[in-house]
Amino acid sequence: MVIILVWIRRKAVSVRYPTHRGCEYIYLICAGVKYKERQGFVTQRKVVTLVLDRIKVDGKLTLMWTEAARAFVCMLPMFVATGLGKTAFLVSLGQGAFFYSTLFLPKRIGARAVMGSLVLALGLGFYLIGGVVSPNPWVALSFTFMVCLNLSFLSSWKIGGPLALTLVMIYTAGLNTGSPEKASANFLVFAFVMTWCALISLLPIWKPIEPPKVDEAQTNGALAEQGLRMAIGASIALAISYLAGFAKIGWATSAVGNVIRYDEKLSKRRAMARLLGTIGGALLASIGLAFVTDISVLVLIAGAFAVLNGLFKKTKLGMMPLFYTATILLLYSANDLTAGTENVIQRVLYNLIGIVIAVIVVTYPFPWIMKRVNPSNSPQ
Repeated sequence: MVIILVWIRRKAVSVRYPTHRGCEYIYLICAGVKYKERQGFVTQRKVVTLVLDRIKVDGKLTLMWTEAARAFVCMLPMFVATGLGKTAFLVSLGQGAFFYSTLFLPKRIGARAVMGSLVLALGLGFYLIGGVVSPNPWVALSFTFMVCLNLSFLSSWKIGGPLALTLVMIYTAGLNTGSPEKASANFLVFAFVMTWCALISLLPIWKPIEPPKVDEAQTNGALAEQGLRMAIGASIALAISYLAGFAKIGWATSAVGNVIRYDEKLSKRRAMARLLGTIGGALLASIGLAFVTDISVLVLIAGAFAVLNGLFKKTKLGMMPLFYTATILLLYSANDLTAGTENVIQRVLYNLIGIVIAVIVVTYPFPWIMKRVNPSNSPQ
């Protein structure tokens, strides 16, 4: 979809519709081929319109140009480091900047400052915890369970609630470091780039994106159920990662944390978005790695994906980890291009395992148990 939108040439494409109903098919051959229709030709504009219609939210296509610009500015430290030949911390610089650029942006400057302090203090605190516990599986499993459970309760907090469950992603990034020493070194880089992002986000030129409303009426039982689902699912994913010797023990766990929410239907939609975003992002990264061998070009492409994510933030493309997956894979592979294919396969496989675990935990046994324990508190 993105390839069509960005790379299609100014030529008509032919879409042929057979006479048998239900057998319509579209030939999406690379740029330059014509789409043929029985009554004539469908122009490029119509094709692009068709694509844009598919990514609309509530029938609206909202392109966030200021968010695209903010994402570019957030990624500047990564560009500068690459230009200076300092590529040892590309992943930390790019991941931290990309993460911050995806966050909402409150209207009030004071609220933006509070958000930045929460990400730096709480978020990076969880990052250090993940790095410190990662060498010891039993300790890591215990803390993963507690982190997920407690962040679920924090999600009802009026001030930090919209960020709470997102902090699971930062914790799992700490797990990926595999050692306290590496987490400590990366911590300073993350602190630097996120401080940069927080400061430039204070500028009033950016169009605000209000945070999702916190449901303060949610009961402790509902928050506990959500936390237990996430805690059990994340712990299972982490245990499998250790037992199977995964290279990135936080990726499957991160997928669980990203998918599971209290509402079962919402969790399933998030699972599908994670799956499509992971596969699509892996394809984009594979294309880039197949044709580009220069680190500087790969970094520029990663930055372009961050900008596109900001531009499409309020569309279906921006609501799945499509561009994020592509960016992470490019940055992980930049310093060792021979590991590119391996990184892509691992990302897809580990995320698939995490998604499956999340869907199982959400679907069974909690809805079945809760309907019997407390029918009035069970989601319909």
